Amino acid sequence: MDRFDTANYNEATNKQMTTEYLEQLNAAASYLIAQPEIRNLISLLKEKLKRVPEPFVWSTFDLESVGTCPPEKIKSGWIFVLKKDVPSGCHYHPNSTQHMVMIEGQGESNVGGVRKRMIQFGSDQHSLDHVWYVIPEHTEHEFFPQDRDMVVISFHTCAATQLEEINCNTGANRLYEPG
Repeated sequence: MDRFDTANYNEATNKQMTTEYLEQLNAAASYLIAQPEIRNLISLLKEKLKRVPEPFVWSTFDLESVGTCPPEKIKSGWIFVLKKDVPSGCHYHPNSTQHMVMIEGQGESNVGGVRKRMIQFGSDQHSLDHVWYVIPEHTEHEFFPQDRDMVVISFHTCAATQLEEINCNTGANRLYEPG
C-alpha cells in the first residue's frame, strides 16, 4: 500500500472511531436530559447562577447514572450553566480533553481561535461533529451565551477532582472540584 492509501485508510479509520465515540456520548447526553434528577439539578444551578458573580456554575454527575456506557476514556461528567450575555472567560485544561454539547440556550464559541455559532443538541440538521465540541488538552476556549443562560453537558478524560483550568489572561490555575 503506498503512502497515499495509508493516509486515506488512517483518516477513514479515525473518522469511524470519532463517529462511534460521539454516538456513545450523544446517547449518554440523551439519557441524562430525560432524567428528572438532571432536570432538577439544572433548575437548581440556574437559581444558583442568579446569586453569584461568576460567569458560570457547575455540578458533576456520577457516570454510572448515565444509563449507557460512555467511552472508556471518559472519567467525569459535568453540567455547566453559563450566565446569559457574559463570556465564560478564556481558559484551557492542561490535563483533560473536554467533550461538550449545548443542551439549552444559544451563543457562540471560540475554540482554538475559531469562532462560530453553537448548534444545540438534538439538531437533526447537523452532524454530531458539528453539535459536539471535542476540545483537546491545552486548547484555549471560551463561550459567549446570548439572550438566555446556556446549559451544557461536558465529559472529561480526567476525574472530577483532577480537572484543572488555566486562565488564558492571567495564567491562574484552579481545580474545579478539589479533592
